[in-house]
Amino acid sequence: MPSNAVPGFLPSRFGFRFANRWPSNPARRFGIGRLSIPIGDTARGLCGGMAFAARDRFQRGEDAPADIAPPAPGEGLFKEIVDRQFDSFGRLFVVPLRFWLAVAGSQARRDRGTVRDAWPAIKAAVDNGEPPMVGLVRLASWNPLAVRLGHQVVAFRYDESATGITIWIYDPNHPGDDDVRLTVERRADGTFAMGQSTGEALIGLLSLPFRRA
Repeated sequence: MPSNAVPGFLPSRFGFRFANRWPSNPARRFGIGRLSIPIGDTARGLCGGMAFAARDRFQRGEDAPADIAPPAPGEGLFKEIVDRQFDSFGRLFVVPLRFWLAVAGSQARRDRGTVRDAWPAIKAAVDNGEPPMVGLVRLASWNPLAVRLGHQVVAFRYDESATGITIWIYDPNHPGDDDVRLTVERRADGTFAMGQSTGEALIGLLSLPFRRA
């Protein structure tokens, strides 16, 4: 059974010690004269920023900070994660668009995207020693503003069999856990069963871009 892992990467070392649970605050404020316009709501989560910042630390060989609670607005770590959150959206916000196209499409389309597009790219990155960004499609919906449509994580290991794959991830929702796994298994009828070891819904995978800080 083919398998591989990114040498040295472990969520318990490079992932944050706190979970992706944030009080409701503006992610940023845009000022025009005396007018301050709030942008975003951290209560919706900062998984992309946490995933990007974890990979940044891996590439610098720098352990995650020891903080066990999310930083408050105004703190340096808060700004870093928020800045990387916006980076994780990709140029021209292409990543949220890709999530919306995935959740609005058919399950057959999500299966094809997972097996033909996302998985080969994830595998190639791990084989190259680079922990790839992975998008988890959680539910089908035509509402692009629905909460928990998708989630961003970092992959670092895989096992492949004749009928399926297992991918180990750093999931910002599960700090310190080196054994969070995604599974994709081919059923007898040619469709695919997907799941996450921690119980969250999973109906598709996306291979997402990464941009250095």
